[in-house]
Amino acid sequence: MNQRLQECLTGKQESFALPFLWLHGEPKERVREEILAIKNSGLTQFCAESRPYEKFCCDEWWDDFGFILQTARELDMRVWLLDDRHFPTSYANGYLEDESRAHLRKKLIRECQTEVVGPMKRAKVWVGGGLKRQEEKILQVIAYRHLPGGERLDADSAVDLTDRQKDGMVCWDVPDGVWRVCVLIETVREARKSDRASYFIDMLNPESCHAMIDAVYEPHYEHFKEYFGNTFVGFFSDEPGFRNCCGSYNTLGKMFEWYPWRADLPDLIAESAGVTEKEIHTALPALWEDLGEKNALVRTHYMEVITKLYRENFSYQIGDWCRAHGVLYIGHVIEDSGAHMRMGYGSGHFFRAMDGQDMAGMDIVLIQEIPGVLNEIHRAPIDGWLADPAFFHYTLPKLTASHAHIQPMKQGRAMCELFGAFGWAEGLPYMKAMADGLLVSGINYFVPHAFSPKEEDPDCPPHFYNGGKNIQYPLFKNLMGYMERCSHLLSGATHRADVAVFYNAESEWTGGKYASMDALCKLLTTNLIDFDIIPNDVLQNAVVKDSRLYVNNESYGALIVPESTILPTACLACFAKLAQNGLPVIFPDSYPLRAAEGTDSAVVSTVRQTCQTVSTDRLAAFLREQGLCRMRGEGKNLSYLRSLHMTRGTEEIYLFSNDAIRSEVDVWLTLPSEGEFLIYEPWDNRCYRGVTEEGRVHLHIDGGNMLFLLFGGEIPVQTPIFEVEQERLPLPLRFDISLRDESEDSFRLLAGNSELVDITSLDGYSRFSGEVRYEATLSIPDDYTVLDLGEVGEVAEVWLNGKYMGARINAPYRFDLSEERIAGDNRLEILVKGNLAHRRRDGLSRYLQIPPTGILGELALCRYAPLYKN
Repeated sequence: MNQRLQECLTGKQESFALPFLWLHGEPKERVREEILAIKNSGLTQFCAESRPYEKFCCDEWWDDFGFILQTARELDMRVWLLDDRHFPTSYANGYLEDESRAHLRKKLIRECQTEVVGPMKRAKVWVGGGLKRQEEKILQVIAYRHLPGGERLDADSAVDLTDRQKDGMVCWDVPDGVWRVCVLIETVREARKSDRASYFIDMLNPESCHAMIDAVYEPHYEHFKEYFGNTFVGFFSDEPGFRNCCGSYNTLGKMFEWYPWRADLPDLIAESAGVTEKEIHTALPALWEDLGEKNALVRTHYMEVITKLYRENFSYQIGDWCRAHGVLYIGHVIEDSGAHMRMGYGSGHFFRAMDGQDMAGMDIVLIQEIPGVLNEIHRAPIDGWLADPAFFHYTLPKLTASHAHIQPMKQGRAMCELFGAFGWAEGLPYMKAMADGLLVSGINYFVPHAFSPKEEDPDCPPHFYNGGKNIQYPLFKNLMGYMERCSHLLSGATHRADVAVFYNAESEWTGGKYASMDALCKLLTTNLIDFDIIPNDVLQNAVVKDSRLYVNNESYGALIVPESTILPTACLACFAKLAQNGLPVIFPDSYPLRAAEGTDSAVVSTVRQTCQTVSTDRLAAFLREQGLCRMRGEGKNLSYLRSLHMTRGTEEIYLFSNDAIRSEVDVWLTLPSEGEFLIYEPWDNRCYRGVTEEGRVHLHIDGGNMLFLLFGGEIPVQTPIFEVEQERLPLPLRFDISLRDESEDSFRLLAGNSELVDITSLDGYSRFSGEVRYEATLSIPDDYTVLDLGEVGEVAEVWLNGKYMGARINAPYRFDLSEERIAGDNRLEILVKGNLAHRRRDGLSRYLQIPPTGILGELALCRYAPLYKN
């Protein structure tokens, strides 16, 4: 039997979850209680976070964090630390507020414009009128002839007026026509104590980025070096970014935007683009203006330069410091609404921003995903108020898992911060559904958000313990055990993808028309075509052998490049080289039209000659026809089936998940594996036997559930055959129903010999938050051994004749009664814990439906039969 599976079955899985522990300065006794709540959830590590602890890195903090480390050591737990006093990372604990460090604050560049009409000799333009503060200075003044009929400026007409400034004025003999005078101004965000963003570090300045080390990392090492590398595991950066504007996801080509700046950027951009410094200096307004074909050159290489500086100055500088001090560096950036390839709150390039970290990272928060919503854009309290499952469900987890697969330093570790800021309406069923979608995408580390010692903390609920008042907390341990078993089984194995998808940040930067990766990722996923997303940096060093692309331990049968009209020459040349070496390189729908650096069509012609184009609606079928897909299937709800294929030695590991949370998947699959296999149900932690028939696997998964299939290992002879429901017998039971409110110590009878009812629909119980106990007797006919509770709000535990039958936190609420049933009457007790949003009607919960409370039925006894032949 698979060794890791055996470890799961015996409860010896490793630790893969490290929840946030929020700290505000609570008494040590209360903090210890919360740490014990984490420990009692079956978890052995956590990430401490100042939320905020205003005395962070002061004597009070050193005393409290020392207590936390000592407590963790006594409990054989491990501690991480979110690396700043305030969210997000980059404030450096206020290090740059000191005026002696003002030179480390970020520099920005903005533009203002004046329209002038010629001809006019010695016209005056008040370029100084664009200056707002004393510390601002004019960098360049460039005039362009305004082309008729829109915003386009004639890049070839550029006149550099920078040296003609005198007392804020430029004197110029304006030629005939309408001209735009573009004034580029170096600025900084106004330093205001009320605005922490004024003091965020500058990602373009290595000394500024080092402020994080000086202000946070080194002081913790000085105080707690004896814990480093043992009790203290590492640091977590939370959503650092360029933070160059007051808006959100900053894009190029927009009037009045402020962009990251340092004095030598024009020279670096010129070097990156392979053009003269003068050409960049006279075309730099293309960051805001429409300068035609100059737009793509300037914007692409501006982003190329600043994202590489971010990687070296911030990500690697901090990561290298951590590794030199025996700890790990993890975290994530803001990804949604295109932020992963933009500035503002974003970091410009998903992979470069986290290249220096020891895990790939992401988060799912703020209603960014609603289980079961797969095709509809829904409302969420994020930028733009919209969340698209094409990104959050199909693309983002694969971005993260891909980074873990292709960068050796990540060692396959892909992390997600999750569960936070969904409101109290997010109960355990919601959490499990979210976790399933991440696991089947390849995520194997989790940062649950959050444990807070501030009772009834209004900050981004739900909170898993809530001072003991979260009635679902006792079963949170079951969810954590489930997730860690799945992660344990997947970790250390090698991903087996079918194809690679190009990470098209450059398509965004060029300003040309392009198709996002999201629709492509969804198309591949729903057609059981597995993939990794790979950036240009990695492709440049990839190898093609036997018509497959090799990266790290991964290989891919084709590279798919999302439709883009303009791409950098380096990308196009790379695609052509890969294709010439035998790799199928596929452009859905159309080829690129030109290179970002100019109109030279040689590289585009080579791409057209060596690569292929296939219409999007034919792409999945084409990949199958070319033999590039390892898996195919047919049957009920096939499009809802998600898959992940891993290998470990001679063992083949398949994880299958059903995205349809209320419908079963029943399909026949053709896999690259045959013969007998083990089926592992991670929730029940049980194994079953299966066998292929004529090279196919019959797969049945209930709504919102997952199964592992494992080929190649020994199958114990006593392993039962996997069974599915064959018949059901309605069970019209009446119950004695008792309630225990979360504030009460004991149950009180609500009704005797009662039919089932939604408790929160009863008069006076609309805000009920507590447990519902159901008691009845029943006779169990032979062969009908499984009890199905039907619809339940929200989690259920069952006892039969006083023996515990287990817990379910999502449908189907089925319990195997075969081992404890007796002839005649059997005593049945069911305990249901409701959703806490009925009482805690927080603002976030308004975005989600709130389930009823209690059992609604229809109850049934089910007879099961083998799905596979003996």
